[in-house]
Amino acid sequence: MRLLLALLLALTVSAADRPNIIVILADDYGYGSAGCYGADPKLVRTPAIDRLAAEGRRFTDGNTTSSVCSPTRYSLLTGRYCWRTTLTHEVLGTFSPLHIEPTRITLASLLKAKGYRTAAVGKWHLGYGRENEDPKWRTEYRAELSPGPLDVGFDYHFGVPSNHGDLTGVYVEDRFVYGLRSGSIPTGMRLAGPAADSDDFQPTYGPADMENGKAKILELDATRRKNERVMKVLTDKATAWLEAQPKDRPFFLYFTPVAVHNPVTPDKDLAGRSAAGTFGDWIHELDRSVDRLLATLDKIGAKENTLVLFTSDNGGVCKPENPRLLQTAAIKAGLKVNAGLRGGKHDVWEGGFKVPFVARWPGKIPAGSTAPQMVSVVDILATTAEIVGTPLPAKETGAEDSRSFLPALLGTADAKGRSDMIVHSADGTFAVRKGRWKWIEGVPVDEIAEGARKARKDQFRSQLYDLEADPAETQDVSAEHPEVVAELKDLLRRYRDGGYSRELPPADVKPTHARIAILPSLIGRATSLAPLSSAGEWTARDGGLFAQPKGGPDKPASLRAPLAFGDGILDCEMNLQGANRVSLRFGAGDAGFRLVISRTSAILTKNPSKGEPATATEDIAKKNLKLAAGEWYPVRLTFKGDEVTVQVNDQVFKGKHPSLGKDKTSLDLLVFGSTAGFRQVRVAP
Repeated sequence: MRLLLALLLALTVSAADRPNIIVILADDYGYGSAGCYGADPKLVRTPAIDRLAAEGRRFTDGNTTSSVCSPTRYSLLTGRYCWRTTLTHEVLGTFSPLHIEPTRITLASLLKAKGYRTAAVGKWHLGYGRENEDPKWRTEYRAELSPGPLDVGFDYHFGVPSNHGDLTGVYVEDRFVYGLRSGSIPTGMRLAGPAADSDDFQPTYGPADMENGKAKILELDATRRKNERVMKVLTDKATAWLEAQPKDRPFFLYFTPVAVHNPVTPDKDLAGRSAAGTFGDWIHELDRSVDRLLATLDKIGAKENTLVLFTSDNGGVCKPENPRLLQTAAIKAGLKVNAGLRGGKHDVWEGGFKVPFVARWPGKIPAGSTAPQMVSVVDILATTAEIVGTPLPAKETGAEDSRSFLPALLGTADAKGRSDMIVHSADGTFAVRKGRWKWIEGVPVDEIAEGARKARKDQFRSQLYDLEADPAETQDVSAEHPEVVAELKDLLRRYRDGGYSRELPPADVKPTHARIAILPSLIGRATSLAPLSSAGEWTARDGGLFAQPKGGPDKPASLRAPLAFGDGILDCEMNLQGANRVSLRFGAGDAGFRLVISRTSAILTKNPSKGEPATATEDIAKKNLKLAAGEWYPVRLTFKGDEVTVQVNDQVFKGKHPSLGKDKTSLDLLVFGSTAGFRQVRVAP
């Protein structure tokens, strides 16, 4: 009996010691934009964020994993670098499916399994729904948005689907658009919405409300957001949820404000208060929300047992050359948005990754302390797991890149931060931090637009910086330290190819995405194709023909060969050495079709018929891919009637359309952007 009582007492003490956890992830909030990080109080005032620092610990080397938002949000919740997924650059679209696999461990599912109540309130931008192979698939906001946050560990969700000023103009609550009045709503279900006379919402949503006023607004029969009230509404929902939590259960709140993302829309009562202009008022709006959360913790008596962590998804917008940005006006007024670091959002420079990183946990974290250790948002999951006593899954299957910084958080005398870290720009450019060094690989993804390629060309070359001596990254020292470049280049290879970085993968690791499928041999008489005509520069090597387009990004290299078959098989090997895509274009009747392959997708599309405009295409089927540059991959199309089975490496999908059943009369191999190769192009009718 005594042993049983002792065990019950131990379990009770353990449960009582589990802290409540609040993670506040601001949007586009730069390293120099808070008072505790050096912002001039004559320009902006952040008393709530400064209070967290005064009552807790301020990290001077806190980092994001990406210089744009969706990848960082994925990393924070999963403990995994987002570039390991199909999202290798930029951000998810408004109609993208849920990017987190429901079977993957997340910060929310980890804590829910430990008895926590969990909520995600604020900007989501990680997608809703499950994509199928229909190329026309997109998130349907008139129906249930599932899977979504409630399927990756959250008990409650209220949020902005993608961005402040996005084309939806709505909120989502749990699994449906908030205030949705018509659509695919289950019979008998009444969806929640605001009071009819609420001043926090508006009946319509127009171009002036959007960040991109040229985008087409989504047509929905639902209550619309009012930009200057979004921060208030989100904070209202977060504080109400906190106040509703039972005293006998710990809680986890993932609060993601839309401030200080564009459009800059502070509430009217804050307008004109900052000497940094409207953007300064927007910073004040963010701080006010933080203050309301802290006041709520005080009100419900939860302050002493709550870990609050405040950070940002990437660095601030810093483009002083653009006078139209309100951030530029603030910079001209003297606000150092990113504290003098080079660059900002989107970039591979430090201004894109180094962000405020402040934590408070009364009685655990030393008040008013500063931590110099290097930490990353990807580490929050492993740190939380250590706090609540949950072992991480195997390094190959979950939290692949997360390392606990609990000793640094608690201020342990010999605490160490990360020894190394990978960061990743909006263009897909990798950089590695280790100690004082930062090496930029300088290779963007193939798919980036020519405009971005020109605007950020200084980032697209190998370069090395000593961040201790040169935190502003002004002097490339790669020529003086080739041994450091070689070391960091190999480290990146091992982490990238190994599939994890919690531990160092073996030196001889092979990239998982470079595994090449072996297709069965063609049955019947296989005929190699002989080209009739070509455009661009074609060179024979490595057993195939490599093409280099000439004449600009919209003028592909091409190679044409005759065909004469209906049912049958066409296969080849393809090498995307640097091209952003290749196209296998089939002539068939008065239209034809094409298979377009990039490193991330394969799309089968009907071409325009004679007399139709070039835009009169029809997508038939699509498959997501993950291909490496410089590898030969098998491609096979098997035609039977009006259906085709497509295999690209190990991915297989089918398409059905009348144009596919017509006799194929020609094949054009097209290469866009840069170099790609083909070999062993064969047909077996």
